[in-house]
Amino acid sequence: MRKFKLKYGYDFDDSCPKSYESDDPIKVGDAILVANGFWHAVTDIRILKRDIQLTLSKSSQSPQEAKLVMKQLLSG
Repeated sequence: MRKFKLKYGYDFDDSCPKSYESDDPIKVGDAILVANGFWHAVTDIRILKRDIQLTLSKSSQSPQEAKLVMKQLLSG
């Protein structure tokens, strides 16, 4: 299981988890379900000194919505 550090581009508060674990590979454009129950699209992946950081788009209710919101934010 690989652990990722999370960076929120939008709507971050104390309920947002700071990390995410996955057995599956993750790429930009994927939607992930974080521990607080919201879906986020991955907008960027960075290799840090000790971690891999995922930058996330706005929270959504479904993976399809998360991907759509990401596309709207990036295009406008």
